[in-house]
Amino acid sequence: MIGPSLQDVLSVLCISPLSTASTMKQTNTSLAAITAVALWGLAFPLIQDSLVFFSPIMLGFLRFGIASILMAVVLAYLYPLREVHALLLREWKPIALLAALYVTIPNIAQNIGLQESTSSVACVIQSSGPVLTLLFAMLLLGEKITRAKGIGTVIAIAGTVILVTNGGISLENESFVCNAIIMVSAVSYGLAWVSAKRVMERNPPMLVIGLAIIIGTVFLALALPMEADLRFDAPPVAVLDIIILGVFCAGVSSILYLTALRTEEVSRLAFFIYLMPVFASLFAWVLRGEMVEALTVACGFVIVVGIVIATREREGRPPAKV
Repeated sequence: MIGPSLQDVLSVLCISPLSTASTMKQTNTSLAAITAVALWGLAFPLIQDSLVFFSPIMLGFLRFGIASILMAVVLAYLYPLREVHALLLREWKPIALLAALYVTIPNIAQNIGLQESTSSVACVIQSSGPVLTLLFAMLLLGEKITRAKGIGTVIAIAGTVILVTNGGISLENESFVCNAIIMVSAVSYGLAWVSAKRVMERNPPMLVIGLAIIIGTVFLALALPMEADLRFDAPPVAVLDIIILGVFCAGVSSILYLTALRTEEVSRLAFFIYLMPVFASLFAWVLRGEMVEALTVACGFVIVVGIVIATREREGRPPAKV
């Protein structure tokens, strides 16, 4: 053989092919996670822009209708139809509950709240989701309440309450009402992950979440007749926003994050979730000229500190087999 092989070159550089592959795998996982979080952050200002043309439930239905089509294609490629059918027959109740808590309720609440709230405030409130999941796991699943969990939960919830109630507690205060509705969305996400814990331990998370997205979209369709001010206006800019929200901010982002979970522990991926308010604020500034208030930054920092304290003793679960 003429010349050194790749193995020889890597050996001289003190890099083994195995470690190189591991590093590449870790890099790809991190890139997938951070891209998913960035797309979630992008969704907030795009939703605000789209609410000019679509009513809240209609917007949620259109967005996740597109995401459902994409997810159905992915599931059809990854899983045999008989496996999907068997899972639905066996686990339809927890999947239906997850669909309502993960897609239908939070998106209706979030879209209603974003009519008056800002992207940065809404995203910071949503970032309390991980600690709410911990709280509900302790209350509903009987998980052990450690000192770190207790202190961290109190700190994170305190930061969220301060932000939600900024400006006073009054049903006549539109800002408070909208922030409180967005808080409903965060609570729903927290309950969703608790409700899904056991069904995702028994089944592939990609399949469970994919079916939940599709079923949750059906629930949004069923909720459309209940919307008092049903609006549908589709100029080109609105169509583009809906396509981005559906394809990238709902479909691709979910696939990327669930793919990252195949090779990485949830606790390690939590760091990227903390960046979501940063991305949301950045995109809101670029697209809408929104400025972030000092109180929003301070409350966001308090929430993140609380989540870090509450989760530092948790053992990450094994990588999910998607």
